[in-house]
Parts: sequence; structure tokens; C-alpha cells
Amino acid sequence: MEGDCFGCGDDNPAGLKLRFERTEAGVAARFLPRPEHVGATGILHGGIAATCLDETMAALGFVLDGVHCVTATLQLRYRHRVPVDGRPVLIEAWRDRAEARRRQRVRGRLSLADGTVAVEAEGIFVQVGR
Repeated sequence: MEGDCFGCGDDNPAGLKLRFERTEAGVAARFLPRPEHVGATGILHGGIAATCLDETMAALGFVLDGVHCVTATLQLRYRHRVPVDGRPVLIEAWRDRAEARRRQRVRGRLSLADGTVAVEAEGIFVQVGR
């Protein structure tokens, strides 16, 4: 991954520093929301939740296949607020299906520490050359 990437880079001091790991279904990352990530008082900003999902869903191609992917579409459903309370959230992504040689439909979810699914996502991700 890129060192200055907002989502996963080590060299971006403002970044989220997500670390992706392969799972049976796809990939996952844990994220600890910090006070600078709030929208409404004590609640994770929806844009940060979206970024966590977008990054994890795009990382699926790199982690599983070694290819870089970018977002073509991304749809989100916010189901529960995400408290910024010192507990990490789990972000997961998996392939729904391959649509063409360089396109894939990906699904994801952001779950609270108690397992409650707070945000669901689906999108189309396209392979790009590096």
C-alpha cells in the first residue's frame, strides 16, 4: 500500500492507518475511532465510516490478487450510529461477484465491538495499472 495513503499509509500523520488481513471470506481491518473522527458529539463521522469501507473494499483486490483497484461506485446504508468510545470497529469486505475481467462487485460492512452491523456497503471496483 502507498505510504502517504489516507486510509492505510504509515507516512500520513492524519491517516487512518488501516491494516488489512486476509480472511476466509475476503479481507478485514480493525479501526479505533478517535475524538478527531467525530461528526455529532461522540459519534463517528459518516464520511470516516465511508472511507474505512471504501479503503477496505478497494484493498480486497490487492490483498487477494496483488492488483490495485479504485472505486467506480459505492453505496452505503447507515444502520446504527458508531460511538467513539475507545472500542475498535471491524471493517470487512468480500467479493459479491466478478462482473468483467477488470471489474468486481464488492460488499462490505462496519461492525461495532458487540457485533452489531452499523454500516453496510456495496460497490464496483475496477483494476488499474501501476
